[in-house]
Amino acid sequence: MSDPDVPLPLEPGVAQLRWYIERVAEGRVTVEELVRSFRSLHEAMESAGRTRYSSKEEARLIWDVLWALEFYSPDPSQEPNPEEWNDAAAVLAEVKRVAQRLRQLG
Repeated sequence: MSDPDVPLPLEPGVAQLRWYIERVAEGRVTVEELVRSFRSLHEAMESAGRTRYSSKEEARLIWDVLWALEFYSPDPSQEPNPEEWNDAAAVLAEVKRVAQRLRQLG
């Protein structure tokens, strides 16, 4: 479990994205907050210059979260193809999987 007193890093980068992933997986930040913030943080990171992931695996895991958010809907039943959309529970499950794998990577 991460230290609850560690604030969101100020500098755009992978550390911010990992902070969100860890805290959502732990239940300290809501999926809704992740939906509001994660993609814009990633875009800011990309705009700041070349992204420095610690490994290809870390990059892929971050993109797994982005992909889950790309197909997020607060109510998938209202979408044209509901089975293609993620609800909050599906996003949370993916974030938990990614957080566990990121912890294993170090």
